Amino acid sequence: MKTNWNHIKGYVRLEIIGQDSSSFINTCLQSDIQIWDIQPLDHNRVLVSISISDLRKAKAILKENKLKIRIKEKKGTPFLLKKMWKRNGFILGMAAFIFVLFLLSNMIWNINVTGANPKTEYELRKAAVEIGVTKGKFIFLLPNVREIQRQLTEKMDNVTWIGVTQHGTSYRLEVVEKEIPEAKPITGPRHLVATKEAVIHSVFVEKGQPIVGVNDYVKKGSLLVSGLIGKEKKPQLVSAKGKIWGEVWYQTEVEVPLNTSFQTYTGKYKNRHYVSLFGLNLPVYGFSDGEFKDKTETLNETPLYLAKWKMPFSYIKKEVRETDGVKRSYTKAEAIEVGKKMAKKELGKKLPEDAKIKGEKVWQQNVSNGKVKLTMLYQVIENIASEQPIPIQQGE
Repeated sequence: MKTNWNHIKGYVRLEIIGQDSSSFINTCLQSDIQIWDIQPLDHNRVLVSISISDLRKAKAILKENKLKIRIKEKKGTPFLLKKMWKRNGFILGMAAFIFVLFLLSNMIWNINVTGANPKTEYELRKAAVEIGVTKGKFIFLLPNVREIQRQLTEKMDNVTWIGVTQHGTSYRLEVVEKEIPEAKPITGPRHLVATKEAVIHSVFVEKGQPIVGVNDYVKKGSLLVSGLIGKEKKPQLVSAKGKIWGEVWYQTEVEVPLNTSFQTYTGKYKNRHYVSLFGLNLPVYGFSDGEFKDKTETLNETPLYLAKWKMPFSYIKKEVRETDGVKRSYTKAEAIEVGKKMAKKELGKKLPEDAKIKGEKVWQQNVSNGKVKLTMLYQVIENIASEQPIPIQQGE
């Protein structure tokens, strides 16, 4: 172990010339000067090894004993580095090559999209650019593939699923598009029937024979406009066309807690950067915790590559965000008003675009387990007409 340590520090192999070499060796040992590999050559010469850290002390003793020295060998790391530095051009070039290769090995070179039509692929690539997934971007500066997948899925409304995989310097985006069945146009004669139970509010018929009038009550499937017009014995078949507006009732239930505790972000954050080596995280930049009392932490670890080989260390970015605990309390009246807004918003998601809410009513309300429970009734005006083909035998 001592020999290895001396090799790291560096040592010299000296030839001691003179008749008093034994006195020199004894003095070195008494002065705690490391000296080893003593090899007598003849009665006036001896070879020894001395650490370069003790060489100055050894020269002073040699001078006192009027001995001469001849350096035979220089060994150890310092001399090796000095020798290598004489070829610094080659070393710097090699280091620069490895550094550039490392950067290129951790840069996006290709993004492949499969399973998407040209329009969806264009929109997906555009969404990928918005979150930073683009050619030439360093991989370790991007979120992990799960986060990329989540963000892309949120941005794309016309896909069912997006899979993101990384293969070296390439990203592969697999897309499963939503299968929206094409509405087959109904050709030929047809009736208009009711899609749901309602009270007729207004009738607008372009073609066909109206069967119902204002204030009539209809059930689901009831005939609204007939595609048979003309004489009863010889009716003419037409494609009934029009809009039948009906008054429909909807029921919505919501719950509003009277007391709620939740966390919000204050906007303050601190990023910390690490290099992970064999499971040990070594801080590189951003050492402080940000002195946040309440916080959330998000880790993003990216493996690093040299060419196609995965290196034993990775880059870790930790985002520390300050949170603020907030308590919200409602009175019963306030909770009812909030519940009304929530229920109306939920109903709006179910209604057709041209539907209108005519009225609303609190049907039931009660407080239990710290929550206000509401049952809301809504009076909605919407088009309830749906096309129904007329069987051929009926027209015959």
